[in-house]
Amino acid sequence: MDSIALKIKRAAQHLEAIKDAIAHDVARYGDSFIVKSQGKETVDLPEPDPDISVLAGEFIYQLRSSLDHLAFDLVNVNRAGIALPLKWEENCMFPIWANPLKQGQMAPLPYGAFQNLPGIPNDAHTIIERVQPYYPIGSANTALQLLNALSNIDKHRRLALTRSRAQVFHNVTYQSGVTTASLTTLDHGAEVPAPYIGEDDPIVDMQRSATLAIAFDEREALGDATLVGIYDLLEGILSDVLLKIVDPLRLFLN
Repeated sequence: MDSIALKIKRAAQHLEAIKDAIAHDVARYGDSFIVKSQGKETVDLPEPDPDISVLAGEFIYQLRSSLDHLAFDLVNVNRAGIALPLKWEENCMFPIWANPLKQGQMAPLPYGAFQNLPGIPNDAHTIIERVQPYYPIGSANTALQLLNALSNIDKHRRLALTRSRAQVFHNVTYQSGVTTASLTTLDHGAEVPAPYIGEDDPIVDMQRSATLAIAFDEREALGDATLVGIYDLLEGILSDVLLKIVDPLRLFLN
């Protein structure tokens, strides 16, 4: 039974459920979150449906767990033919290290540094070492960093916090025939900006629409990733983990 593939498949199913839950939540409000007060328009944003956080946690669990299953299989196949340590399976896990100095070493870490992965092929070690979050550049490195941060929150503390963000679209046509399109993303309480009005080229037509986006509200753990919608963020993490980590490492299992 290919547990790695099954867990990634389930993660993908949870991702689609997240997409549907966000769409359903957003549809409840339309553009009613834009309110007028004292001649100004501001955004009064609702709290997202907590089920979105639950679904995100289930996605995160399955994806993180798929990496641990992958690590287990890499050791279990034992291509090096070594005598595996007693009860190795109890300690085997896919490493996600933010700082190699905590392990008393400097990057790049040599073969054997990941002591929970005894006997894995040298090339497999190289792949795992190169995607570690202690390297500041690389989409797979960032994906592991974000996955680990979200996993620690959901598994050990609480549901990941979420927030709504307003997206206001303007399509403007000026007397000269020039047209412009803009998208502004606003946080709670922000004033809705008006499009540029030129004295020599007045507006003859303006179309405006507004909708909500749902993002994580965990800036301390996720940094600027909190500016990205939850679905887009998790989809990117899944893609990087699958294409740049899981697929290359699974070659060592054949």
